[in-house]
Amino acid sequence: MILAIILTMMFMTGDAATTQAAETSAFKSVACDFFTYDNAQKILGKATGADDGMHDIADGRKWGCTFTASDKGEKPPKLYFTIIKATSEDVAKNAFDVIRNSNNKHQGFEEWPGVGDEALVHTDAPNFHFVMVRKGVKTIRIKVNPAEGVSLDAVKSAAISLLPKMSS
Repeated sequence: MILAIILTMMFMTGDAATTQAAETSAFKSVACDFFTYDNAQKILGKATGADDGMHDIADGRKWGCTFTASDKGEKPPKLYFTIIKATSEDVAKNAFDVIRNSNNKHQGFEEWPGVGDEALVHTDAPNFHFVMVRKGVKTIRIKVNPAEGVSLDAVKSAAISLLPKMSS
């Protein structure tokens, strides 16, 4: 009888673990697929990607993906991409304002009018490039670090290419 209970628990635990793994893998490619390897290669050259998965946050969900330049020496640039889906547009606006207000006094910060509902660019090349765009409840963040040899225009172009996807 004890053996039957142990075997039942093992199978039940296995099924739960399998279900959890399947649910996690369903979310794993969201950020990398959304950003695309094509965009990563336009910015970094030859690149490899690693998905950072999905995380529940206080007022929504966020997905991340990190791409690494694979042909740029010992300390290759990394591209960190995040997409956040807030529970409401007000929540998304407030989160955007927090980032804006913490960076707007620094050299290299600028608003980026006419892109999405609101957008900003912050660069301290050769250290980093950062672009953030909000459209409705969705916000994307693209950060490249270090940014030496990486075109800020390529980062901005990638952000613009994602705008149609942010509507769905």
